Amino acid sequence: MSKRTWHHPDIPAEDAGVVSWRSVGELERSPAFQEHLEREFPTGSGCLSEEDRQATRRSFLKLMGASSALSGLTLVSCRRPESYIVPYKKAPEWVIPGKPLYYASTRPRAEGSVPLVVTTFEGRPTKLAPNGDHDDGCGADALTQASVLNLYDPTRSRDFLKRGKKASQKEFEEVFTSITREGGKLAILVGEDDCPTRHRLKGEIETAYPGSRFYSYESLRGEARRKVQAELFGDGVEVVVDFSKADRILSLDCDFLGIDPMGNASQFSRKRQGGGEDYRKDIDSEAMNRLYVAETAYSLTGGMADHRLRAKPSQIARIAAQVAAELGVTVEGYESGRMSAEEKAEVLGDTESFDGWIKGCVDDLKANEGRAVVLAGSRHGEELQRIVIAINKKLGAYGGPLVAYETGRRGYGSIAEFEKEVDTDTIVLLLGPSNPVYDRPGGRFADLLDRAKLSIHLGLRTDATALACDWHIPGAHYLESWGDTRTASGTYSLVQPMILPLYGGHSELEILAQLLSWKSFDWAKVESKNQEEKIAAPTLVAGEGLNGDPSPALAEVRKTFALPDNANEEGDIAWKEALRDGYLRSSSYRSMDTEKVKAPAPGLAANRPDGIEINFLADASVWDGRYIDNGWLQEAPDPILKLSWDNAALVSPKTAKDLGVYDAIQELEPETDIPLLGKVKNAPKPLIDEGENARAPMALIKTAAGRMEIPVLVAFGHADNCISIALGYGQGASDKRDGVEVASEDDPYAPVGLVGINTGFNANQLRGDASFSSVATVTKVKERYPVALVQEHNAMNGRALAREVSTKAVEHHGHKVSFEKQIARVRRQGPVDSHAPENISLYERRGSKTWESDPDKQEDLISDKIHQWGMTIDLNTCLGCNSCLIACQAENNIPIVGKEQVAMGREMHWIRMDRYFAAPMTEMDEKTHEKVPTPAWVQENPEMIPQPVSCMQCENAPCETVCPVNATVHTEEGLNTMAYNRCIGTRYCANNCPYKARRFNYFDYNKRNPLLDRNLYKGPFGATQVGTAPHLQRNPNVSVRMRGVMEKCTYCVQRLESAKIKQKQIGREKTLRAGTRSTEVSIKAEDLRVKADSIKMACQDACEVNAVSFGNLLDKEDAQVWRAKYKGEKKNGDGMIEIIHNPRNYDVLQYVGTAPRTSYLARVKNPNPAMPDAAYRGLATIHTA
Repeated sequence: MSKRTWHHPDIPAEDAGVVSWRSVGELERSPAFQEHLEREFPTGSGCLSEEDRQATRRSFLKLMGASSALSGLTLVSCRRPESYIVPYKKAPEWVIPGKPLYYASTRPRAEGSVPLVVTTFEGRPTKLAPNGDHDDGCGADALTQASVLNLYDPTRSRDFLKRGKKASQKEFEEVFTSITREGGKLAILVGEDDCPTRHRLKGEIETAYPGSRFYSYESLRGEARRKVQAELFGDGVEVVVDFSKADRILSLDCDFLGIDPMGNASQFSRKRQGGGEDYRKDIDSEAMNRLYVAETAYSLTGGMADHRLRAKPSQIARIAAQVAAELGVTVEGYESGRMSAEEKAEVLGDTESFDGWIKGCVDDLKANEGRAVVLAGSRHGEELQRIVIAINKKLGAYGGPLVAYETGRRGYGSIAEFEKEVDTDTIVLLLGPSNPVYDRPGGRFADLLDRAKLSIHLGLRTDATALACDWHIPGAHYLESWGDTRTASGTYSLVQPMILPLYGGHSELEILAQLLSWKSFDWAKVESKNQEEKIAAPTLVAGEGLNGDPSPALAEVRKTFALPDNANEEGDIAWKEALRDGYLRSSSYRSMDTEKVKAPAPGLAANRPDGIEINFLADASVWDGRYIDNGWLQEAPDPILKLSWDNAALVSPKTAKDLGVYDAIQELEPETDIPLLGKVKNAPKPLIDEGENARAPMALIKTAAGRMEIPVLVAFGHADNCISIALGYGQGASDKRDGVEVASEDDPYAPVGLVGINTGFNANQLRGDASFSSVATVTKVKERYPVALVQEHNAMNGRALAREVSTKAVEHHGHKVSFEKQIARVRRQGPVDSHAPENISLYERRGSKTWESDPDKQEDLISDKIHQWGMTIDLNTCLGCNSCLIACQAENNIPIVGKEQVAMGREMHWIRMDRYFAAPMTEMDEKTHEKVPTPAWVQENPEMIPQPVSCMQCENAPCETVCPVNATVHTEEGLNTMAYNRCIGTRYCANNCPYKARRFNYFDYNKRNPLLDRNLYKGPFGATQVGTAPHLQRNPNVSVRMRGVMEKCTYCVQRLESAKIKQKQIGREKTLRAGTRSTEVSIKAEDLRVKADSIKMACQDACEVNAVSFGNLLDKEDAQVWRAKYKGEKKNGDGMIEIIHNPRNYDVLQYVGTAPRTSYLARVKNPNPAMPDAAYRGLATIHTA
């Protein structure tokens, strides 16, 4: 029987001019895309390859009968893990197997620490969630969510190394003893997080070791920004944005909502909702903030922009200079360095449009003086930093949206000073999280280490810096360490260990504390011949002392805590309260008087780069490279590019065509001479292709500093004549790829582990200095590189998938449609939604209007009267940042599958982060009233719309009706649940799901290691990962699925059940209060209802911008999710109660009739009517296929 093809309704006429796409193939309608569209699933995702067949059931049975070596196979799940680790000497009384304990802690971070609540089971940290009670608790980004996996990394450093070779701790202690006894000039390089205890120890160490100095360095913090701020504001001053006071924002290549944070993202999202953040009120367009962005490559912040400009890195400062000139700020060299007419036309079509964009933006900033702010990318040079400071002074931003804090980071040298001051008498201690041998431009840092008298490295990984140093000390994870830190606003927060160091790692504070304690130690008694006086020499402490004594780091943190600037108390009461809460209440930075800020003296150079510019980016997955061995982050697709397990050179479609790369996507094969027909051109050949056959063209990039071959991918919305490359990749490879250090998978001291090997390319070799831009020549080469692109995997197709409206009146059939009318028609924005009847649930009670109007005849079907769960996702604040995806993976034991399996479309993520581009390609000519093409600069600068998709928990679920074994069923509370032990893997449910939200276990990914070459195909002979450290991260309240099972989002049912069980304790509480027998106490249904908004799903908890609402729909107005979906109730003419829908809320694919419990709220753009692109914004409603 042939496959049934679903024909979607026609696109509405008002949306026909807007084109939506996910990839180049979809935009160009390439044959490969058309074939994929017909097939629905990626090539190879649903069929057995030759390797797959090696693990078939018949082969497995043959092996079972032939080999006695497999006799213990069935006992694997019962065996204790080989790496079994007991974190406690004696289990505390309150540790109950299977029941979680929660502790407050903090993740140190250079941009301001992240307050956390850590979930632990039997002493094992398994999940990180934001500390909502913390003054700065506002979600946790993807890097924070995934950092728990680094704790259990089996390739973590666990040995002392001497020049890259294993050594003993005793050998190192002899070296450490000589340092502390003899003294010397120490150069200590640390990270840029604000650690009060480190600051205190810094002063004591510099006194104890004369000539010593501390330096701070993190490769992505931006040295020019630090230098300018120190010069103008003072050493250690940090400028933070208070987005609650910012009505107008101009971002100049500053991804403040993504990888360049400048303040609290939740404050921005609340302003984005225009007073409707809790859905008690509608969005007020006058109260919304407005965001202007000028950037090179699309960022998460650029995706939220109301107006966006594409510009090369060298043009960003010149754009800022023109903004300054319009505001009346004098910029030295502006006339000779300003944008030329040709450059303006390249950016925005013509000079008039470009100047109009700048003027419209500047007028809006001036109109909101005191409530407007301009932000510069932290990694841009001094030119931009000085111009932006001058602009903000002119706008009165300091003291309003901008706050200058006096942090504790005073007196630290820069990395440039470190490199200059280290000499042959210097003992170097590298204690920070960076990897300077790998990420410092020019590759000269290793020579500096050779020049030093002695070099010592502390770290979690045996990275390039660890192997280049004389000594390496295994480091402790922050979840294994005592420490303290401050948030972006200065709240004093504590870092407490959840577990003893798994591999004997040492923390930074332990090393610093013992530098002091060993210095003052009475060594004479160690060497005394008098046995009564003789004492043992000290040993380096890792986590706790020999006799269970606490770590010296704890004592040092308590000293800092008791200082007058902090708790000003040495007792236990304040300390225990701070430990319980995770922070010290009423603690914050002091803000400085910005009237005293020095004049920034802005200037603009006249030189212009000659050639294609390179823009070096921080990466959302590996950051600066420190997360290269984190499988969750590597497998999470890049939020913009949708590339997993690699980086690539990103170019605009126009630049791709100029380089001859775009044609590689869809290229005609040479003509063929056919008898009788003559020469005939062959059909287009898709060279990138999709699925497991995806191969990207490669290019050779040369700069003055180096050269590199790297795959090239088209990035929509990218600036022309420019290339963007993410840093942090290419730290080790066994396949001899260009410019990457050779590493072996079997080497325990390789610079990368099994996760990070053969991933990406090292772009640092192209950098000649500390700047994040350069000039290059680019040449296309013949080779192609396999890539794992997920943008079309499990693609959901249909009409009005993501919906968008504009606060500005838009053109529709020759007349203007106001913002209010646009909002009113959101639910009817789909092609048939306007006249389709309301979806009817199969599980509605019979007494509803649909079935029976007589109340006496009403009968409930399977609708629970206590809980009915639902969810909304607000596209107006969703960034597409992957935080929810990683949080779901951590909560629900979702495995990684490796690059090869991802390329085949077999990724297991329960949340799919869709990303669409959309641009109006035609518009109505005002004179002829005919459709004409929009300007090229409009088409080349599309909007970007993210949309997270998971199981919709449909009330009329197509998956339930086709399962032959009832493995997927509907609960009385509205959940579409899975019985994993009943599933036989027919995959009928996945084929029948219009949302493509189900995932199938093609292999036992949780048991078999998917990162070993061909390991998945070896069946029972394959290497297992049961018993390895990563399995300690598993959530015991969630089943670990096996091969052949379908899985999907469950609305975190384990959290729902836990909350319901806890709520049922009310019977005991009532009995105790009444003082009678439990049988005499009356329990109402309402008593068993979980308190409104008290349950948070993993994805909801992680979201920094509060885009996800979840709760019980029966709580009605008390529940945020109900308010997001509905506006109230009213009686109709028949006396029946009808629900009034929130007009911005809609169901995806409503016309299919699935009645999903998860709905979406439309995105709202707030364009400035005076801008030249205003008419093209707010139109990005997504229609596909």
